[in-house]
Amino acid sequence: GCNANQTPKLRYMLPGQAKAGLEYLVRHYALLLAPKHITVNVIIPGFTRTEAWLPSADSMGGLDGEAMRGMLKRRCPMNKWGTVGDMGGVVAFLCSSAASYITGVAIPIDGGLHLN
Repeated sequence: GCNANQTPKLRYMLPGQAKAGLEYLVRHYALLLAPKHITVNVIIPGFTRTEAWLPSADSMGGLDGEAMRGMLKRRCPMNKWGTVGDMGGVVAFLCSSAASYITGVAIPIDGGLHLN
């Protein structure tokens, strides 16, 4: 999924289109597989503190540097990094019987990033 699909970002055109396509496929397959009681959903992670951020963060003073903290403050209403555990908890829920009636949705796990 894609946070940029809520409020399109012009500089994010190609990745945004690809991720919007993914969200369409989730809804398509959810509809196709629902009669078999198979759920299909997608999560939309926000700023998640992983090593994938290290190359960008290094040029900005590190993950806890002032520039990265400023970016989080400007773009993420919760003003903090998400964790792999935040993402995994929602995925575990979606894979559980408690979510057996949830299908065809894209769930932002982004500290409110999608609201900007």
